[in-house]
Amino acid sequence: MGRLAILAWAFLGLLLLSADAEPARRVALVIGNGTYAEAGTLANPVNDALDIADKLRSIGFEVIEGNDLGKRELERSIGEFSDALEGAGVGLFYYAGHGLQVDGRNYIVPVDARLDMPVKLQLEAVPIDEVLDIMEQQTKVSLVFLDACRNNPFARSLSRTATTRSATALAGLAQFDSTRGSFIAFSTAPGAVAMDGTGRNSPFASALLRHIGEPGQSINDMMIAVRRDVVSQTREGQRPWEQGSLLERFEFVPGEGPAPKPKPAAEPAPAPAPQVAALERSVGDDKASIEQFLRRNYLTPDTRTMAETVKRIYGASATIFGTRYDADAIVKVKTDWFAQWTSWSLGLEPGSLEITPHGEDRTEATFAMHYDYVPKDKSAARLTGKARVTLGLVKAEEGWRIESETSQAMQ
Repeated sequence: MGRLAILAWAFLGLLLLSADAEPARRVALVIGNGTYAEAGTLANPVNDALDIADKLRSIGFEVIEGNDLGKRELERSIGEFSDALEGAGVGLFYYAGHGLQVDGRNYIVPVDARLDMPVKLQLEAVPIDEVLDIMEQQTKVSLVFLDACRNNPFARSLSRTATTRSATALAGLAQFDSTRGSFIAFSTAPGAVAMDGTGRNSPFASALLRHIGEPGQSINDMMIAVRRDVVSQTREGQRPWEQGSLLERFEFVPGEGPAPKPKPAAEPAPAPAPQVAALERSVGDDKASIEQFLRRNYLTPDTRTMAETVKRIYGASATIFGTRYDADAIVKVKTDWFAQWTSWSLGLEPGSLEITPHGEDRTEATFAMHYDYVPKDKSAARLTGKARVTLGLVKAEEGWRIESETSQAMQ
């Protein structure tokens, strides 16, 4: 059975025949500058960039990377990044190396920079806000991670030769004036200096690598974990900081629902099997109500009131085949999907429903479903078959709601 037949049964049809339904591309530019012609060598930026690039690829990013880049090479990489962002939903920029602020504006320092006089700044360095502008103009979500606050000899030399206060280079980086749909993370607080680290990676990169791949974790929660690790590792000497204007929750790795609650420090010994079974007997194993939800809602979608149907069945968002979609995206794709068919029928195979409770108000429902779609286009083939569906369900005040949905074809 082909891919279309495998997914055709789906109430959403999220991955079928619609460019809008495809998961948004995620593109990253990762730069590590460590070997400076006039400022010595930083031990970790290239290691940090290499490891961050590998991690981002492993979680679905297209990555453009460059290390120890001079001014022209850096500008070429930014241009390549700009081209790659066309049609992408998420853009990410990670930079490790020397950076500085002058008159409240932040700059990346290429490895061939000669910054003995403030007048050379525009010629020798690259403003970070220009990279951010490129991202904000082309993507819905712009993410920036700057491990660029290391103790900077360029800042000292520029300050000595500055003739006005506004031209004085300051330690660390400054806040950005404005952002649109962006999240900017600094390895340390504005104006403060970050540590390069004594191991393979800087404290900030180490913490970022440790937490960025955790499923179901929002970017804000990730930064709390990163900050906690860096503060601990540096003994309060460095405190990562962020600013942002994201309009929606962002997860690097979509999860199957909210993160589990922290466990208590001391847990009691596991209960005997009969006691465990009794404790798990809750709303989560109410098979009758779940079957009723499937028959009356999931298998009989009301296409005349799609927005209300989505809100009732999926809530504000849901994870479909591993990707998180908000309600508006679900409504659009569902509407487009059902518009292709003259009629359809979705049915629960008798005796196939299996329920696995997960606490009081969550459960997993697995069942076999048959489907039959009759196309409006007379030349198109009728779509029939069976699929095994797995739904993550949560009990809300108004009834069951779908948090996650996957399926696979049945022969």
